[in-house]
Amino acid sequence: MGQLVSLSIFTACLEDYPKSELGPPDGGSMRSISILALLTVCFVCSPGSDGQKLTAGQPDISRSGSNFLEACSSIESEVNRSSVRIYNDAACLGWVEGFTDGFMVHEELLSVPRRDRMACVPHGVTSIQTARVIKKYLADNPEKAHRPTRYVASIALAGAFPCKAGE
Repeated sequence: MGQLVSLSIFTACLEDYPKSELGPPDGGSMRSISILALLTVCFVCSPGSDGQKLTAGQPDISRSGSNFLEACSSIESEVNRSSVRIYNDAACLGWVEGFTDGFMVHEELLSVPRRDRMACVPHGVTSIQTARVIKKYLADNPEKAHRPTRYVASIALAGAFPCKAGE
């Protein structure tokens, strides 16, 4: 019940939000709305909410690099397309997309000059490519796999997509 109220409040706030601030009129606003919708779904369905709880086949991606690897192990594989694998693939790619967008927009909102940012992910890099970067970092640094995924992903992105002086 609380989730329905939260979703209703979110929807009402979104309707009242000035459309000019949701994004550029060239279609970027749909991306902003999609991201907000994804974040809402993540909030409503998160393990701490009253929604569906994680089962043994559904690792908590954000907990650690090891959990990330477990959830994201088959994103490029066509083998074993069970409902759990499909869920894990969707959760993996959704987490990666949300993390990357949040990571990048954080420094934009703080007006950090591009040359001083931790990472500069080029436009066009897909969620699957970003997941590969994180997986490679973990393969190269298995001793970091116990760390929270946000830490691992931040370091992986910074290493793969460093900001260059003059950008």
